[in-house]
Amino acid sequence: MQRRNFIKQICKASLVCAAPASIATLQSCTDNDDSDSGANPNLPIVEISIDINDSVYAPLKTVGQSVVTGSLDFDRSGLLLFRESNEKLRAYSRKCPHAGTSINAFVNGAATCPNHGAKFNTDGSSISGGPTNTPLNQYSVDLNGSIATIYK
Repeated sequence: MQRRNFIKQICKASLVCAAPASIATLQSCTDNDDSDSGANPNLPIVEISIDINDSVYAPLKTVGQSVVTGSLDFDRSGLLLFRESNEKLRAYSRKCPHAGTSINAFVNGAATCPNHGAKFNTDGSSISGGPTNTPLNQYSVDLNGSIATIYK
């Protein structure tokens, strides 16, 4: 019986001694300020800027044109961009709300999911008759000259 009491006392003493060091270690992880980098890689990216003068986005200079991107840190499915007017650019996630497949660019006013044929209007709403009624996830866009800033 004395052996059990001895082991209990040693365990309690070990916990009391180790607790301050454990707390200090955990606090040092959360208090780490990497101010030299200018950005915390653990934070989600909530905005992205594109220049429509860049050749990749050049079709967006013309009203009614569309461009898709590949996977980005901003949106892993990529972006579906549509030039609605001289003053307005729309941005959507390419992730199909039905199957998660990357949606194609707009052609004749509709973007299509290559996986199952769901179609979406340029306002992001689904076209009736497809396998989904859920609209595309839309992002806010500020257009300033040739720079489009897209926000979550």
